[in-house]
Amino acid sequence: MNCELLATCSALGYLEGEIYHKEVDCLESVKDLIRYLRHEDDTRDVRQQLGAGQIVQNDLLPIIIQHGQDKPLFDACIRLMVNLTQPAMLCFGKVPDDPVFRHHFLEVTAHLQAYKEAFASERVFGILSEILYNLLQLDWEQRQEEDTLLIERILLLVRNVLHVPADPCEEKKVDDDASVHDRLLWAIHMSGFDDLVKFLASAQSEQQWSMHVLEIISLMFRDQTPEALVSAGHARSAEEKQKDSQELEALREKEHAAKRSRTFQRGTRHSRFGGSFVVQGLKSIGDKDVIYHRKVNNFKNYTHDTGKAVRRVPKRNRQAQECKDKRRSALNVRLFLREFCVDFLENCYNRLMYLVKESLIREQTQQHDETYYLWALSFFMAFNRGNGFRADLVSETMSIRAFHFIERNITNYYEMILTDRKEATSWSRRMHLALKAYQELLLTVNEMDNSQDESIRQSSSVIKSKMPTALLSHLLYLPSLFRDFPYIAEEV
Repeated sequence: MNCELLATCSALGYLEGEIYHKEVDCLESVKDLIRYLRHEDDTRDVRQQLGAGQIVQNDLLPIIIQHGQDKPLFDACIRLMVNLTQPAMLCFGKVPDDPVFRHHFLEVTAHLQAYKEAFASERVFGILSEILYNLLQLDWEQRQEEDTLLIERILLLVRNVLHVPADPCEEKKVDDDASVHDRLLWAIHMSGFDDLVKFLASAQSEQQWSMHVLEIISLMFRDQTPEALVSAGHARSAEEKQKDSQELEALREKEHAAKRSRTFQRGTRHSRFGGSFVVQGLKSIGDKDVIYHRKVNNFKNYTHDTGKAVRRVPKRNRQAQECKDKRRSALNVRLFLREFCVDFLENCYNRLMYLVKESLIREQTQQHDETYYLWALSFFMAFNRGNGFRADLVSETMSIRAFHFIERNITNYYEMILTDRKEATSWSRRMHLALKAYQELLLTVNEMDNSQDESIRQSSSVIKSKMPTALLSHLLYLPSLFRDFPYIAEEV
């Protein structure tokens, strides 16, 4: 570590057992670290050194837990942690292509994952919930500018921590086991922070935080599916049990096949089954049978392309690889998230989605923030359909304006895919979200058609009569788009 950084970190204080003893110059040292981060180089050397020194785990978190009553020090620590936990993508702008910068990118990501594990504590979120609760109790005329900034920084800190990606090499968890993200969600629930999030989503006087709240909620549910949450706590059906048994049997067959292949592998001695073989019934280029020149036990992997030079596929024509592993969270986490979904739909959904859409229409948010809106629309409307459909809970997004808003975004994404070739993969992912949202709107309209309530069926007829048809013209061009960009077909 740099000598100046080391001296500044030493001036913060020290942790003795469970008690943190802060130094006299603790506040000034935190401000100095903020200043150092402001002048770091392109490799993000300062945050790398602070991450290697575990300043968040050993200093900043104990300070806010034990010295939260010191408001200037608490504000400075939160400000520093917001900077330290910002995503690596924001630090570098994109995933670097240069090997040296790629190494620095991975180092910053590894430090963020260590921060996330440290934040998965009820004590940490307990103090954050307490401070945020006290700030929200203040009326708008009593709330100072520093209080408003602190509310925003706490929300940004929670959003940054939830945004940290999981490390698949370290978290080799099975289904129903608690991952780091699950433990973080459980700490949020036990501290009551989730109730504060729902309050911010529904309160008339706190509508300025609507976009931050939607981001936090979307990151909380990023590993979940509506179907898994709807079935949480219910007895497994016969189909689910049969599906699990089939998956287990397939894994057993795969393991036995791997064991047999290892048994029949040729050793150092010459194989008595070497030579050439005629494969009856499998024709070669001519009318004769294929002649196989390799070991018999490897024939199951035979294709007509065996031995041919692999043709390199251009990057722009490669299919997008889905690297996200699907796993089921712990049962208590799924039950808590299911209860959160029910409360959110009943009390917050319509109001929050209205505020976010108005902000997006007036372009008061950052670029591409509409992806959070599209995801929330698709997720919560699917949950509503599975959990006893109620049209009044999603009335805000079941409107002609919502159809037009999604249609406009799909049109924009379609045009950007054709014009911005370098970022076509990113635009295709956004288009995928928009199409999923549009699909959910159509499924909800179909659910309204099958409702027993006559007024709901009439509302469905009105929506279908005014549904925008311009989107169909773009959908007709999708086959040609897939032909030009094969990797988009994998996404969409």
